[in-house]
Amino acid sequence: MLLNRYLGNKTAILPEILQTIATHCSPGDSVFDAFSGSLSVSFALKLAGYRVAATDLNLLSRTFAEAYLLPTTIAEYEFDVDALLSENQRSRVEGGARRTRERLEGQPGFEFLAAMGGRRMYGDLLMLLEHLATVRRSDLPDGLSRSDFFDAYCPQGKHSEFVSSRGRSGRRSFFSPANARRLDLALSQLRHWEIERLLPQSAMSLLVAVVCLASEKVANTQGTWHDFPREVWDARALKPIRLVPPPLDGVLLGQGGHLHGREEDALSFAASLPPQKVAYYDPPYNFRQYTAYYHLPNTICRYPTLADPEAYFSELEYVRGQNMAHDIPSQYCSSRMFLEAMRTLIAGTPADVVVVSYFTGRNHWSTEFDSDPSDKGLEAICGLLEGPEFTNGSLRVHRIPRTNYASYGGYVARQVDELLLVAGKRPPRAEEPRRNRPRVPDRQRVPALVPSCA
Repeated sequence: MLLNRYLGNKTAILPEILQTIATHCSPGDSVFDAFSGSLSVSFALKLAGYRVAATDLNLLSRTFAEAYLLPTTIAEYEFDVDALLSENQRSRVEGGARRTRERLEGQPGFEFLAAMGGRRMYGDLLMLLEHLATVRRSDLPDGLSRSDFFDAYCPQGKHSEFVSSRGRSGRRSFFSPANARRLDLALSQLRHWEIERLLPQSAMSLLVAVVCLASEKVANTQGTWHDFPREVWDARALKPIRLVPPPLDGVLLGQGGHLHGREEDALSFAASLPPQKVAYYDPPYNFRQYTAYYHLPNTICRYPTLADPEAYFSELEYVRGQNMAHDIPSQYCSSRMFLEAMRTLIAGTPADVVVVSYFTGRNHWSTEFDSDPSDKGLEAICGLLEGPEFTNGSLRVHRIPRTNYASYGGYVARQVDELLLVAGKRPPRAEEPRRNRPRVPDRQRVPALVPSCA
């Protein structure tokens, strides 16, 4: 349901993250996920019953949030299938949608289908997914069937040429021709529905998220969208693209009130937040700029709202083919700026407790790809969390060993540590406005996981 091929994805350590946060929170409390990325942590927090506030510079995070994090009732996806599909189109997809629904009933993630409202709405959604999977050029109005992804991102495309910074030339190979054509047709249909304002935002985002996830499953990449294999095709990229119906049991629950910024910097978003029980930070720790590394999923999410696709795709740059108008460099990706940026962000977040994820692999303090893990970064972040705004002695560090499967230059798998650093904030000074006064937890509540860095 969520993107998996995402740098720093924390799915593997979600139990430890949730256990740490649960030490300081009760269901219904507010938790801030400052670098929400693929939403793996945000969605897990929602499932655990917390009120989630999250943000990220990548549009893909906002799109998936509108699809899965913000909604809590099936009515929020309501749409008029009769207005979206013609009678002939409905008759073409009804049988396949019905068979898919019957196959899903009773399966994990689809218990909501037992409710009549859920069954009817999801049947309509399946009709739309069936249509997007089979839509033809003749189904679209004149001028709205475009070939932007075929032209720019598969070898046969007329605009897929590139010249690298080293002078090597070639053609972009992110998608097979068949998958690029299907992606173009599905996104052209979504753009037509957006132009006609035929879908509520949550329903549009749900359909775009399904298409985006389907593209990830068949992308000719090795984990990011910054480059592609030059001489061979990833075996996954040769499979036909499939629009997989999303399970919604975990989505349709909770008390609501979740928040997510749209391509918003964590500091500016934090300034608008009410007091949070916990602020969770998982910033980038090396030079990799995420708006560049995930430009193509962002473009897929942006496509339905593009006013002028012709102009947008005429301005693609570099081997990866990114429109640089949406390249947003992050100060956290700079070794020179990282610590001060984190200090400012933590100080500007109204939270009782701070939890920071850290990774001992390649980072600002251990720059060689295959260098031994270093504790320099850990010591630097500990220094932040032992500053004057934190309760003395509250810092605890939890190490979670895991295997890092390197995919660069033939390096082999190695043991690294994921770490969770936890510290409680001091009460604000008396002159600070009341609404910005985070309540400091009782020091006994700070978990004694591992001794602090001192």
